[in-house]
Amino acid sequence: MLGLVPDSFPPGSATMLMLGAGAIGAIAVLGEYTTGMIRTTFTAVPARGSVMAAKVAVVTVATTGFGALAAFLSYGVAQAVLSGQDIAVGLGHTGIPRLLLASTLLAPVSALVGMGVAALVRHAVIAIVATTALLFVLPTLLNDHSRLTASLLHMTVLQAWDRIGREQDAGEQWPWTVGGACVVLAVWALVSAALTTFSANRRDQ
Repeated sequence: MLGLVPDSFPPGSATMLMLGAGAIGAIAVLGEYTTGMIRTTFTAVPARGSVMAAKVAVVTVATTGFGALAAFLSYGVAQAVLSGQDIAVGLGHTGIPRLLLASTLLAPVSALVGMGVAALVRHAVIAIVATTALLFVLPTLLNDHSRLTASLLHMTVLQAWDRIGREQDAGEQWPWTVGGACVVLAVWALVSAALTTFSANRRDQ
């Protein structure tokens, strides 16, 4: 039955959530920059870092709620389908709480990555493309054929989500821990939040 746990929030759902949240994060930063209203905002509130930190806080809270809603909705729909085959898995089942937690955290981390990229490039199309590349394209270009590439793969957001939300295979060549995956997500989130907050001191556009 452990094999049915991933069906509660499959990789396809994770990818859509990740890319959607990343786009939301980028737009949250670029909205005022593209209209030029950011100058007015910074004139009214000269503490630029505080303005961007507030954006980071709002987006983090909003996307965490969005991630939780998406995770539980996906779980509910999956269990409704699986219950018809008498193979549904409850919330107390091994792996389900971790999968729901990982899927909830995926949204704010992805949104923060989008914010960090947007704060650096200040261009909507480039920001969306770069965010998509970091969150989705990069993991597809890496593999676990060697220790180096496996280590790089483990440093991506998508793989960290996957490791937190699933049981590791006994014969996995380059094993890693759930704690390590949590650290990966935390580093992505903190670095992205710092870039968003402090890059505002460089320029207005």
